[in-house]
Amino acid sequence: MKRLLLPAGYKITSMVCCCLLSLSFVSAKEQEPESASDVKPEATKISGVLEAMKSSEIIVENEHLTALEIKRLVPHGTKVDKGQNIVWFETEEIDEKVQQAEIDLKLAELTLESEAFQHTQFLETQKLDKAAAVRARKQAQQKFDNFVGVDRDREVLSARFSLKSSQASLDNATEELKQLEQMYKEDDLTEESEEIVLKRAKQSVDFAQFRLDGTKISSERSISQTVPRKEASENDSLQRAELKYEKTVKDLETARAKQEIEMDRKRDKFKDEQEKVAEMRAERNRMVLQAPHAGIVLYGKLTRGKLSEKPSTLKAGSKVTVDQVIATIVDPSRLQIRVDLDEKQFTRIKPGAQCKVVVRAFADNEQKGTVKSVSAVPYAGSKYDCVVSIRPGKNAPAFLPTMGCDLEFAAKDSDKDKAKKKSPAKATKSKKDADPEKPAK
Repeated sequence: MKRLLLPAGYKITSMVCCCLLSLSFVSAKEQEPESASDVKPEATKISGVLEAMKSSEIIVENEHLTALEIKRLVPHGTKVDKGQNIVWFETEEIDEKVQQAEIDLKLAELTLESEAFQHTQFLETQKLDKAAAVRARKQAQQKFDNFVGVDRDREVLSARFSLKSSQASLDNATEELKQLEQMYKEDDLTEESEEIVLKRAKQSVDFAQFRLDGTKISSERSISQTVPRKEASENDSLQRAELKYEKTVKDLETARAKQEIEMDRKRDKFKDEQEKVAEMRAERNRMVLQAPHAGIVLYGKLTRGKLSEKPSTLKAGSKVTVDQVIATIVDPSRLQIRVDLDEKQFTRIKPGAQCKVVVRAFADNEQKGTVKSVSAVPYAGSKYDCVVSIRPGKNAPAFLPTMGCDLEFAAKDSDKDKAKKKSPAKATKSKKDADPEKPAK
């Protein structure tokens, strides 16, 4: 108990003393720490966002018609039915592109027809070239067979026959000379006439002898050199003809294969052009975007159930790109809550946990929520994804997606144990504290 320090000579009455002692007791009681039973564990409070369980992003998935300009669009927040028009695009420039693509396709078709005709002509020419190569090969083979089978022996026989003929000519001339010489001895011709006839006969013999000598040389050479050389030449010609035939056939096959590949490539290219035009026509028919299901039109992309902080700038005349999220259709009939948990909350919030839910736009209305799922790993930094299911009652207000809400999870028994450990024990009162009115001795 605290002592009162009074100035010297100052007197107080018993009533005043009692009042002062009472005030001192009350002050001491207020400073006294609470007991463990009076300490309440803190609840876990988290903020979240209402998210439509069914939502669809509206984008243009064009591949060819990419120059898109908005002609008009429904206002932000419009409620739409399935199949209802949402965004309209300008089509004048797009129609010109489609028309030009159709003209290019017609020209490509005419070009392909011409190339197909040339390919047919090429195949027919190849047949003629191959037939000519077959004939040339057959001719070379026949020529070789003729030489080996007939001509070689004929040339040998011809050489020998020429030698024999020359020998016979010499023998005839010699025999004729002998007969003339014998005849001239028996007749009465003048000596001058005899000389002339004998001279001519001797010359015939000499000529025959000369021809015989030449024939011997040519016959020997023909048999020993010319005939073997011709045989080797004919054999070489046959081999060359075989090689030429194989090369011709190979070249024809290669040229045909190249032509087939080239024609296949041109046909595929034309088919791609056909598909391109068909796709452009289909894209042209999608120049009005429709709602895939009933819901509310929100322009822009939702990130974890939230709209961007900046309002959408889309309007008539705005340019949009392919794969740009133009709008998001959200169905407000079924909602859930998207929550971000930090690491401390992640250890406390588990699937199945119950919580109180208050949508900020309707602060006087409280709903119940149940944790549906908690991600095992953070989706970004140290943030864990959490989904809380909510089923508003019949009298609940019209909650809408993107609305913010507050969630409160009651403390667990383990949290109460931690609170007890943190609370200090109450001090034991002394006898003086127990009876503050009793004066000290």
